[in-house]
Amino acid sequence: MSTDPLTVEAAALAQAGLRISGLSKSFQRTQVLKHVGLDVQPGEIVAVAGPSGAGKTTLGRLVSGLETADAGSVQLAGRELLAQPPQRRHVAHMFESFALYPNMTAFDNIASPLRSPACREKPDAPRIRQRVMDLMELTEIAHLAERRPSDMSGGQKQRVALCRTLVQQPDLFILDEPIGHLDAKLRHKLRGEIRRRQKALAQPTLWFTPDVVEAMAVADRVVMLVDGGIRQVGNAAALTQSPADTDVARLTGDPSMNLLSIQLHQQQGQWWARFDGSDTLLPQWVGERMAAEGVLAATLGFLPAHTEVQADVLLGPDGLPATVYAVEPFGKYTLLTLTVAGQRIRAKVPAASEWSIDQRVSVGMPAQGLCLFHPNSGRLLAVSSPAP
Repeated sequence: MSTDPLTVEAAALAQAGLRISGLSKSFQRTQVLKHVGLDVQPGEIVAVAGPSGAGKTTLGRLVSGLETADAGSVQLAGRELLAQPPQRRHVAHMFESFALYPNMTAFDNIASPLRSPACREKPDAPRIRQRVMDLMELTEIAHLAERRPSDMSGGQKQRVALCRTLVQQPDLFILDEPIGHLDAKLRHKLRGEIRRRQKALAQPTLWFTPDVVEAMAVADRVVMLVDGGIRQVGNAAALTQSPADTDVARLTGDPSMNLLSIQLHQQQGQWWARFDGSDTLLPQWVGERMAAEGVLAATLGFLPAHTEVQADVLLGPDGLPATVYAVEPFGKYTLLTLTVAGQRIRAKVPAASEWSIDQRVSVGMPAQGLCLFHPNSGRLLAVSSPAP
């Protein structure tokens, strides 16, 4: 008798990975998490991203046992965790608050999980020293080995807390904003170093961050958590090119997707939107989809990198009249902030081009990669073929 490969995969995941199902949590009358479910496979890094207050930290605390769930299930390596105390869950949790021992040196803080009676490995002193110093050198804090937390900066404390988590060999790693307090250069370095290290391990990793760009850089998949619920799960391309709704669109990309509210009218079989007294021709599929939805208002989404700007106001039928609001040169490109009918959009343009504030220009929306969102719910209705 043949075996369903999906059943085999699910069974393997249940034995070795993390599976969260229907997880909910309320504080008093405020529901913080709403039926959250996700899987993390062995060796996989899944980043949970979203704005402040979305429920990211609460989700991590529920998994590690520091908060009690109202409903749901958390299975790790084939074990149901919700009935287990934190010390029996075998989860290495890095806290956003660092939670260092104030009377211990940096070295001893990092080594403390390996010296704990609860440690499953029981490594000897030379092995502990080797593992601790390897991580301290990786994170550029080896010179702080004998320093106490009171003599460290916030970024140094964060790296000690990170090392204390990574030195362990648990069944699951939880990293809550592990590099948020570091300078840009070190943050970029550690994104790659931590990803390389974690991918070489068999354990799953949950990485929590409000920075979606960071999430995309380190994770195999990104979970977008908004208002306590999962809005979308995907890789960088899916999140930036086909966001599930306008909330996700505002949070993803660097810079994020342009969102332009429009009102439609039909004339001689064509669909038009009015901006500052001028009519702009829209792709036929936009009007047809909106008509099918029974609405004549919508939100168009398109990426700044695919937004064309012309330094004149000689508009074609599909051009938008705009005014330059801000000019930001970044060396390889220039980022323009533009005002279109009282709304702000952005465009990445070649660095060699010259622009001035209050300059009148025309803007072209891309034929490919154009997203159409519902005017009320904000959900994605359709997207033209992805931009190259």
